[in-house]
Amino acid sequence: MYAVQMVFDVERPDPEDEPVRDYLAEHELEPRYQWEAENDGRKCHWLQFGGCYLGKHLQGIGQLQRQAVEVEVLTEEVARCLVSVSDEIDFSSEDQRQVVAAALVREFQRESTFQINQNGEMAAVLDLVEVVESLRRLLSG
Repeated sequence: MYAVQMVFDVERPDPEDEPVRDYLAEHELEPRYQWEAENDGRKCHWLQFGGCYLGKHLQGIGQLQRQAVEVEVLTEEVARCLVSVSDEIDFSSEDQRQVVAAALVREFQRESTFQINQNGEMAAVLDLVEVVESLRRLLSG
């Protein structure tokens, strides 16, 4: 027997919080216990489930969390790429830059983009030439 606890920061939600909550609601998964308490100085909402109860859902919930981490890591890598080509590419506005960056993140969010670095953390690895080609295509379209 084991328990699964989910901790949601009330004031600064993580990107995966809403999709995880939606998943729980969609599958009518109710926590055995729930409470509010501070965690590392943050006001948090805690949900506790029985491990067997969540069993087959843990993979789906884990995938939602992975997708959020992928977007976060990829957003940083795309921003780094955009800085490195800032001499060649001119954006008409900061809004355009953000829209294009979001489109690049969606385009490159595929399994082949991600690797595990020497610290054991997920890292996004992009081919700058491919990013520039996509960038030019997005700006011309």
